[in-house]
Amino acid sequence: MPSQQQSLQDYGTLLSPSMTTTTTPAAAVDRWITFAPCLYIFVQYYFQQESTSTTNAINSLSSVYMMIYPFAIQFTFRFFEDRACGLPGNGLRRGILIGACLNAIAGGIRWLGAIPSMYGFAILFLGQTVAAIAQAFMLSIPPQLAVAWFPENEINLATSIAVSANNLGIAAGCALTPLVVKQATRGTDIPNLLLIQFIMCLVVLVLIWLSFRKSPPYWKSMVHEVGSADQSFILWKEKRFMYMLGSYCIIMGAQCAIITLLAQILIPPFQHVIDEKLVGLLGAAMLFVGFPASIAVGYYLDQTLKYRRVCTSLSLLTTVSVLCLYLSSEFGFLAGVVVSCLCFGLSSYAIAPAFFQYASELFYPISEIIPTGYLFTVGNIGGVFLVAVMGWSEDMSYRFSMRVPMLCLSVAMFVSVYFMAQVKGTLRRTAHQQSSFP
Repeated sequence: MPSQQQSLQDYGTLLSPSMTTTTTPAAAVDRWITFAPCLYIFVQYYFQQESTSTTNAINSLSSVYMMIYPFAIQFTFRFFEDRACGLPGNGLRRGILIGACLNAIAGGIRWLGAIPSMYGFAILFLGQTVAAIAQAFMLSIPPQLAVAWFPENEINLATSIAVSANNLGIAAGCALTPLVVKQATRGTDIPNLLLIQFIMCLVVLVLIWLSFRKSPPYWKSMVHEVGSADQSFILWKEKRFMYMLGSYCIIMGAQCAIITLLAQILIPPFQHVIDEKLVGLLGAAMLFVGFPASIAVGYYLDQTLKYRRVCTSLSLLTTVSVLCLYLSSEFGFLAGVVVSCLCFGLSSYAIAPAFFQYASELFYPISEIIPTGYLFTVGNIGGVFLVAVMGWSEDMSYRFSMRVPMLCLSVAMFVSVYFMAQVKGTLRRTAHQQSSFP
């Protein structure tokens, strides 16, 4: 086992492939949230009129990511399995490259859909669908990437950095769209935005191709005696995993719903003080504060391994922040809205890497990519459900048109805390490593 000093000296070398790889899911998630901050501008660009059906059509560009993932994830696991004829770690490289290629193809299709018509929207939707398939190859990578490239005392920090790259991509989408797309010049701004994103995806593909030229140094810990299908079957028999799935489903569903519907939540009750640009900046701020929080949580877990305490505490903080967002919107307290959104971003996005590595610890020696994939699956299902139900439940007769949906979401969040509190057990991976290196 490398010493702490040696691992820190190697940190820059080992971090490079990880950080380069995470730019691909970041780009993918950026495109997931592209349309939400300027919802009504995109509605007018493609449909020329505002209605519940047209706003939900634009929201479907986000929902398709969440709808595709649960169906695609199971088929991706086998691409990450090593083949005997290749170098150790060839499965991880193969899976990442497939995702990066699909991501670049999706960017080109989306750019071709920059036509202000139903026809253009259909092409754009096709591009979103391909990007959603690419996402299935990318989102569950960070925990396995961390275990393959980093020593055990840096695994949680590395996972936090990789997962946070996704959140930074979402933040970039929230911030970039309002800055580039203006109401008066939307006819040129929207094609330019889609072109910029296409170019970014091509750059990422090249970086991915160049990065994975050697086998990961800790790959021997990733060897499994059974195939991914058998590992999945074992995992689904674990009651603790069911509770973990339920908790993460609600938390990630709330993330997707609040980020996607933020304009609908805030603009009606604050229509004289908040516009779409401010909504986009607030959404970006929510995600940016999650980055240092994730890093701090990862470092803390590497030092203490107190996964259960961290996950339960963060789920409770996330719940309280959603409740405060509802109350602040109800009573028109703008400062409360800002603080609640920042607290929600800090807690809900910091909890993800902790969840992933906690599952990897509890259910070792199952491949890290499998529980992470299933956690993302239920999270996406929760996101689809909440975005659809909350979007269609909006009541425009109220000043706070999202009153009932936000109240129901607040109640559901307390259920997630209960589920998380039921998850406990031995940290098997740590126990195995300690027995291997007395």
